Amino acid sequence: MNPDQVKERIETLAPGTQAQVMDMTGTQDHYQAVVVSPAFEGKVIMQQHRLVFALFKTEVDSGEVHALTLKTFTPEGYAKLSG
Repeated sequence: MNPDQVKERIETLAPGTQAQVMDMTGTQDHYQAVVVSPAFEGKVIMQQHRLVFALFKTEVDSGEVHALTLKTFTPEGYAKLSG
């Protein structure tokens, strides 16, 4: 998967979900993503991450995606962070 494909997949999580994805090694299997989604409302970080990882179960199981580092935020939490 390339970064754009990872971004597009993440953004299917829920309407209004936005993601920024970076290929950390240039090998298209180690990614870092910042995800802002209303789907995270009322969920702790572990639950938020599980929602995103569930989108990539097949790719993680096959090794196509080796690592996915996440920073997840609700829209309100991201707005507070960015000022």
